[in-house]
Amino acid sequence: MFENELKSLENQNRLRSLNLPNGIDLTSNDYLGMATHPELRKAAINALEDNIDIGAAGSRLLRGHTQHHKNLEDYAAQYFNAGATLYFSSGFQANYALISTLPKRGDIILYDSLVHASMRDGLQSTNAKSYKFLHNDANAIESLLRKNHNKAKKLWIMIETVYSMDGDRAPLDEIYALAEQYNAHIIADEAHATGVYGHKGKGLCWDIIQKRGYEHLTTLHTCGKAIGVAGGLVCGSKEMINYLINTARPFIYTTAPIPLQALLVQKSLEILSSDEGDQRREKLHGLCAQAKELFGGYGTQIIPIILGSDETALNTANILAENGYDIRAIRPPTVPEGTSRLRLSLSSNIAIETLHEIRKHLD
Repeated sequence: MFENELKSLENQNRLRSLNLPNGIDLTSNDYLGMATHPELRKAAINALEDNIDIGAAGSRLLRGHTQHHKNLEDYAAQYFNAGATLYFSSGFQANYALISTLPKRGDIILYDSLVHASMRDGLQSTNAKSYKFLHNDANAIESLLRKNHNKAKKLWIMIETVYSMDGDRAPLDEIYALAEQYNAHIIADEAHATGVYGHKGKGLCWDIIQKRGYEHLTTLHTCGKAIGVAGGLVCGSKEMINYLINTARPFIYTTAPIPLQALLVQKSLEILSSDEGDQRREKLHGLCAQAKELFGGYGTQIIPIILGSDETALNTANILAENGYDIRAIRPPTVPEGTSRLRLSLSSNIAIETLHEIRKHLD
């Protein structure tokens, strides 16, 4: 039934398969090494010995809401200085819930051309109109805002703060100033900034939140990257979170994340807010600076090594894998045509010598 389609993908060097981790991790999003943190292992063991329930056994509104979910959301609200937070099973689910629920018919959504697939899928499920703007172009945003502010019941702007494939940052101050000027609301995906940037890893929106709060802003912090566990935390006003609880279908009709998952996210946030978290961030930022000198990029933990063709990207990834380096090839449709690449992903666990060795292999 699917043979022809699969063969076509294979002929284009775009057939994907599941491959187990092997070699030095230079591809995952475990930016601060939290996925293997011994204190998280210990917390999990202790919770299991204390007879924590294995499953939530229902949606959050049907007994799946446990004390561990409540504890995490209360802690995260304080941590991110939000009116309230809501915990989802994944960042994808959280983004989809936000965009399929909050914008309404008569609203207009402006979205960056490189936003994540979860945001794009959300756009397919909303009655609001949407317009794409050139990546990170504040002038293009302003032009669309000026054109549409009298046509929309409400204006929304969708962005990532650090983009997952290129590693560049959004011009947040400019975008927020425009949101204030045109009374628009920003949905900011902090997936690749959470834990890594901002005071105590609170994200790139932190300075804005400290000054302005969440009046024109909703943030998403995924928990499976630098936090090292899984899930997604939506941060915003108490009213908005209550509205999601009552109307977001991806939240209402989904079994809750397992209680242990919520407990471990809170434990990880506690570690990341400590001096140890600062030390891990400091080491990672030092690696980012070194990697920028060696490979170019934007100085974040995500370095795109653009090779052009799908075949070249795959072959180069295979050669590096044979030498003990796990860097995966990224191809369309994840990235635009002609920009197939290796996505070098840094972690505070990596030795600087490893980066020099990779540079030699690429040369």
